Amino acid sequence: AAASSAPSAAAKPAKPAKAAKESASEAPVSLKPATSSREDNLLYDLQKMAAFDIAPLHPKTNVLTYTRDSVQMLVNKMFALPRTDSEGGTVVDLPEEGTFKLPRQKPVPKNKPKTRWQQFMEDRNMRKRKRSRLVFDEVSQDWKPRWGYKSIKNSQASTEWVHEVREGGDSFADPFERKSTEKKLLQARQKMREVRNKVEAAGGKMNAVVPDLSFGGQKRGAEGLKEAIKRAQVSSASFGKFDRVAPNEATNLQPKMRKAHHSSTPEEEKSRYLKAATRCLNSQGPVDKEKAAKVGNREASEAPPVPKKVQMKGKGIPGKNRRSKQGSVNKKKKGGRR
Repeated sequence: AAASSAPSAAAKPAKPAKAAKESASEAPVSLKPATSSREDNLLYDLQKMAAFDIAPLHPKTNVLTYTRDSVQMLVNKMFALPRTDSEGGTVVDLPEEGTFKLPRQKPVPKNKPKTRWQQFMEDRNMRKRKRSRLVFDEVSQDWKPRWGYKSIKNSQASTEWVHEVREGGDSFADPFERKSTEKKLLQARQKMREVRNKVEAAGGKMNAVVPDLSFGGQKRGAEGLKEAIKRAQVSSASFGKFDRVAPNEATNLQPKMRKAHHSSTPEEEKSRYLKAATRCLNSQGPVDKEKAAKVGNREASEAPPVPKKVQMKGKGIPGKNRRSKQGSVNKKKKGGRR
């Protein structure tokens, strides 16, 4: 039975996909030539290992064959460059200058100037070590951020409610106020360093004082100094609200903006519009009579007195006794016409 079943298994036809795969693997592979059958019309940029073809293609062109020939010509150009052998293989020396220079909308960004600390580290060949963001808090026995929200500094500040007085120190001084003052002093020094770095980065051309004053040998004047002081006072985050105030110093440095009135109900908005329309469409115009009368009285009181007419010598007041074209004098008679 086993012998009779063997011929039937051998006679079973193979699957067509498998047969095609076996025939393809057994067939010899034909390598295409390393030369192109068409004319070389490409523009090469060997620095970027790129080739460009700007010629239009015929609709019946075989894109696969055309692309293969273009890549083959690019590879031939690459192998024509000077080569050096290394342990990893053959290395091709690319040209230093490219063929195409694409235009830029903006200039090439300049390198950011180094700060004093960065220059100090570079001169001494120091490397910056990245610190971990989380640190272990001995008070809460938990990991907390080094800075920011719920950091270890806030936890330490809440637990430091007793300060030991050093030997020879002032026992009546407030240690909490001293620590707060030292913290503000460190912040001011850091701000000064940031400003100094910006000035040095700008080449020393940036004005280190209030930037609203003019340059040159012109004098600032009293008004210029007042304006500079005013702008410096409101340059903080709170607009100078929590700063110390000198005696007899104005505190309302920033003028308050008048907010627009928004009606809460449609009836109020309607009445406001009707009132404005009535004032504009009035026959006498949008004029306040009482205010206009007050202005007129004030102008009349401030006006200089009109001088009386002075009797002129000779022919008298001009225009009183005028001569007619016939040469006679027209004198006005009292009592009207006769």
